[in-house]
Amino acid sequence: MPFVNIHAHHRADDGSIQLINHPVQKDFPERPEAIYSVGIHPWDLEKLDTGKMLQKLSLLSENKNVLAIGECGLDRAIDTDFEFQERLFRRQIELAEIKGKPLILHVVKSYPDLIRIKKDSSAPTPWILHGYNGNQQTSQQLLPHDFYFSFGPQLLKGQPKLLDSIQQIPIEKLFFETDDSSEKIETIYTFAAPILGLTIEQLQETVFNNYQRIFENG
Repeated sequence: MPFVNIHAHHRADDGSIQLINHPVQKDFPERPEAIYSVGIHPWDLEKLDTGKMLQKLSLLSENKNVLAIGECGLDRAIDTDFEFQERLFRRQIELAEIKGKPLILHVVKSYPDLIRIKKDSSAPTPWILHGYNGNQQTSQQLLPHDFYFSFGPQLLKGQPKLLDSIQQIPIEKLFFETDDSSEKIETIYTFAAPILGLTIEQLQETVFNNYQRIFENG
């Protein structure tokens, strides 16, 4: 059974299922064997003609190899006007709901805002927090709102807050990722499995089932 890498910036020849992050402003690669998420990142908003990029995103979302919208989201650590960020984020939420595709989320210092916006959305579209780095308290605040959580290379540092946090997440809500690092996805699973009281094979199967449930079965 393959490892699932829910958010990667680079393809790896390791036999894993890799959802490759693709910024909407870049030329879309026509690789029939690859799968992608495509979105407008909050860091890029001030550099782009967002109207044109939303149109392009809508077109790209029709591609059968584009399985998710994102990464998109909210970031209070940057100077970009937050109302502008939220407006563009909501547009991408609407698109994901129309297309019936999951969202890959970038969220920094804005979890209360995310929860507020999530409450406004009645569609069953899965929302996946990529590179999740929240503590146990933040996780407990997020869990009632039906988010999925993807842990990346940061987990390998063994920070107590993340080790406590991952143990709070129901396994049917878990994913793992390499993000923009050169770390192997297998290394992250190998580290996480004993923390969760699972074998690597059990964790592989669980995450693969999560992937099939929200990406392949709608």
